[in-house]
Order: sequence, then structure tokens, then C-alpha cells
Amino acid sequence: MNYKVLARKYRPQNFQELIGQDILVNTLKNALNDGRLAHAFLLTGIRGIGKTTTARIIAKAFNCEGNNNNKPTFEICNNCGPCNAITKGNSLDVIEIDAASKTGVDNIREIIESVMYSTNEMRFKIYIIDEVHMLSTAAFNALLKTLEEPPNNTKFIFATTETKKIPATIISRCQRFDLKRIDHEVLINHLKSICVKEDITIDDESLKQISSSSEGSMRDALSILDQVAALSNNQIQIKELRQLLGIRSKLDFIKLYKFCLDAKASEALDYYYQLIQDSTDPSDILNSLISICSDACKFVVNNNLLDEHVNEFKKISEHGITKLLRSWQVLIKGLDETKSGTNQIEIVSIIIVKLCYTSSTPMPEELIKKLDKKISNDSSNQTSAKTIENKSIDKKNTTSEPLESDKTYQPIKNENTVDSEHKTNIENKISLNNFEELLTFLIENREALLHAQLVNNVVIDSFESGKISMKISENCTFDVIKHLSKFLQDKTGLKWVIEEVQKTDNKTHEEIKDINFEKKKKEIESDPIINEVKQLFPNAEIKDIE
Repeated sequence: MNYKVLARKYRPQNFQELIGQDILVNTLKNALNDGRLAHAFLLTGIRGIGKTTTARIIAKAFNCEGNNNNKPTFEICNNCGPCNAITKGNSLDVIEIDAASKTGVDNIREIIESVMYSTNEMRFKIYIIDEVHMLSTAAFNALLKTLEEPPNNTKFIFATTETKKIPATIISRCQRFDLKRIDHEVLINHLKSICVKEDITIDDESLKQISSSSEGSMRDALSILDQVAALSNNQIQIKELRQLLGIRSKLDFIKLYKFCLDAKASEALDYYYQLIQDSTDPSDILNSLISICSDACKFVVNNNLLDEHVNEFKKISEHGITKLLRSWQVLIKGLDETKSGTNQIEIVSIIIVKLCYTSSTPMPEELIKKLDKKISNDSSNQTSAKTIENKSIDKKNTTSEPLESDKTYQPIKNENTVDSEHKTNIENKISLNNFEELLTFLIENREALLHAQLVNNVVIDSFESGKISMKISENCTFDVIKHLSKFLQDKTGLKWVIEEVQKTDNKTHEEIKDINFEKKKKEIESDPIINEVKQLFPNAEIKDIE
């Protein structure tokens, strides 16, 4: 007994039997009825979607003689000589070529030479090149001219799963059709009709599982149906189907995902290895987690999900969209790592650990609230301390005259008042008691250049009112002593003694500032909240402290 598998037995033989390709069928119907026939077609799509089958149907449409009109037709008879020859695969004018095994330019040259000859028995000579993306660059280049201007009685039909590997010059010369994945419901209904014809008993859950596992591929769906029917003696149940396919219930993966969201790393790993022990593929586990995460995010947004486990997704959604999106990023990145790695079992296990870890870390908004609270508390403490300090100072000021060093300086607001301000400064005999006061005084008086030189290129050895000792860097191109002396005499009314020393153990103002910054930075980094922020954002750095 010669048994024919379901994928071959129920292969479409005309346009009406093509499932789920309405756009292609309608386009070709109108083209055939109007006589607007392309000379080259490119059929693309996933494996088992029907590319080669469609190519043979197109070949029949070009050569069918059942209508007696001597022209291409949409209504294929499947009874005439050309139709039968194409169906059996023994036609001399419909040549099928496997580009995966015939990739070279010599194979294409044979085609080019045969194109020049007339047909043997049919209306059109048709070349069906399957897996056309496997052709070499030289082969594609050799085909270009013939493909653009073939003889009137010659047609080309290309089929491929990898459109990106085909040169644009080839694609531009073809009429392209992208065969879509077959819709879930359409595929289920088709499988159901075949089961009736084959006297196969199957439940709805099994049909859904076959449709989902086939990923829109008709050939894959029929192959699975054929295999499980043989296993169960035409009495298909979901349990046997899952055993055959190595598929676990969706609840199993939901359970694993909930362990991860709850940051239960030990339970998650134990359950993961249990799934692996039951022959579940690690990549399938990862893809299932991605699918569950996707459904959970959609449920949070729409609060509506057509799924039998909707109650489980309600529980998952309680974690919040932020945590779900973080888990999504971990899973998607893990998918790339799995593809590039060799030991998938261990790679996925580490991805699960990472997922648990990210779920245990605080959300950014939580950290921000903690930081705001801490800053607020620190500010209130500082304010209290300043209040106490100011009270003690006020008590002292009531019993004694204010010191000259306690006087503050106001910036010059109007250039027209320089002379009057100068006289006031002289009368008050302004004194500067340390380097910090001098720098502030320079800024207030808009001496930016002098200020910059003192900060970066000068080391103060000693400083007292009326006298400064300093070491000037070799990088300084500015006469600091001359300009500083003139400035201080003009602004304070006193003649300052400024001398240069050759050696000093002190550092520049900028170096001291950097040292203090690093000291404060270390103190801040020791804060536990800051540590949590750095763990969440490992590339973050403290750039400034106010």
C-alpha cells in the first residue's frame, strides 16, 4: 500500500484551493482575465507556506487547454494534457530547478541556451527556480539580461525564503508576491475539514496547538497532524500531542515567569531544570517566557486578553508595567545571547537568574523617592545646624564690634560708578584675609582672566592682608604679579607686597578642589542608596557635587 502523506495528498491544484493567500489569488485572477501577464514572478515566504505549489499552479494557468481559448486562464481544469503533466512533474516545458544544488554560473548558462528554443508541447516554457537565493553572484549576473528580455514564450518563477540575499537588480525585474502566514482560524478550519475527510477524531485544543506549533505553515501543520494521527490511531488528544511535540502546558511557563517576577531565583532554577529534564527545549522555554511577557504587557494596557489563562495574567499584571518591560528587555537580550551561544541550557539558566535579579532591584521611581526623602532630611538637618550657629554668632556680635574680615563685598553693578566705589573702598580700607576671599573679590569685579590664572597656574605659599607669596607655573603666559598688584591697589587703596617663590609644598586651587571633590565623592558613594542606584545603572558616574 502506497500511503501518501497529508501534505502531498491535500496539496492545492488550482487557485481556489490556495488557503490564506487572497491577495495573490485576486491579483493573478485579474491579470489572467485581462491578459496582463508578467514574464517573471518572485514568490517569497516562510517554509511550507506554498511557494512551489503556487508556482506550479501559475504554470498550469499559463498552459491549461481545458477552456479551448488558446490563452492563459484562471479556471484551471486539471484534466488536460498540460495540467496532468505539470501535476505529475514530467512536463518537458515546465522545468523545475533546485538552486540549492545548482548554484553555479554554468547551470544558468544552460538555461539561457535552452530559452532560445521553442516549446515542445505547451503554450509557454516555464522555469521554476526554487531557493533562488542560493545562486552565486556570477549566476545572478548571467541571468540579468535574459530575465529582463526573455522570449515571448518563456516565463520565470522564482521561490525563496531569503529575499534579502537576492540582488536588487533581480527583484526589480520580477513581479513580487509575499505569501503570508496562514491565519490561525483559517488554518484550524482547514485542518478540521481534513480530519473529517480522513476520519480523524481531534479536540479543539489539539487543533489550536497544531496551528500554533506550525507558525502559519500549512505543510508543517499537516505533517504534525499526520504524525500524531499515527501515534494515537486517529484519536488525537492534547496530552499525546504535547508528548509528541515536547510541548508543555502554557501554565507551566506562566508558573516559571511568576517565580522570576517574584525574585524567587532558587524555585525558578529548580523548575527550569525540571522542564529541561522533561525534554523541553531551552529555546522554547525562552520563547514561551517572551510570549507570556508580551501578553502580560498587552493585558496591562488593554485590560483585555483572549486567553484561557486570563486570571493568571491578572495576577502577573499586578507587578506593574515598568517591571514587565524590564523583564522584556532581559528576555529579548537573552534571545540574542542564546542564538550566538553553544550551551543553550546554561545560557537560559543565567537569563532566568538575571530576570530574578532585575525583579528584586527597586524601581527607578522608588529610588528617586528615597533620594528625595534623604535629601529633604539632610537639608532640614543642615538648616537646623545653621540656625544654631547663627544664634551663637548674633550673641557675640551684640557684645563686640564687627571685625573687618566679616565685611562682605558687593559686585559693581554700574561702570559709571567706578570712581565713587573706588573712593569708598579706599575710605573703608578693604582687606582680604585669605585666598578664597581674593578669588571671590576678583569674580565680583569681573576679572575673569586674572581669576583663571590664579586658580590654574598659581600655588599660594602664604597669604595675609597686604602680602602674598606665590609660586607661578611655567604654563602661565600672563604677568600675574603686575596685574594683581595694580588691581589690589586700585580696589583696596593699599599697596600690596606680592613676591614669587621658587618652591612650595602647597597645591593649586584647582588641585585642592579636585582632592576635596574626590573625598566627598567617596563619602557619597558609601551611601547604601547610592549603591543601589549604581547597581541599577552600572555606567552612571558622579560628575558634580553641590
